[in-house]
Amino acid sequence: MTKVTTDEIAGRLDRGEDITIIDSRASDAWEKSDIKAGGAIRIPPDDAEKHIADVRRDMFAVTYCT
Repeated sequence: MTKVTTDEIAGRLDRGEDITIIDSRASDAWEKSDIKAGGAIRIPPDDAEKHIADVRRDMFAVTYCT
């Protein structure tokens, strides 16, 4: 796993790269937040194994959590 900055992600998006964004915040943090990444795949940490097949392998993937 490699850490990336928001600037790096923005740069990839600006270059037209396809990126999968995975929102893996705990359910309580996700529910309380008014900030959601548009188009993100919601995979709670406790359900990661059940949903890993939802993540495309041919795209750069970014996971964020609290």
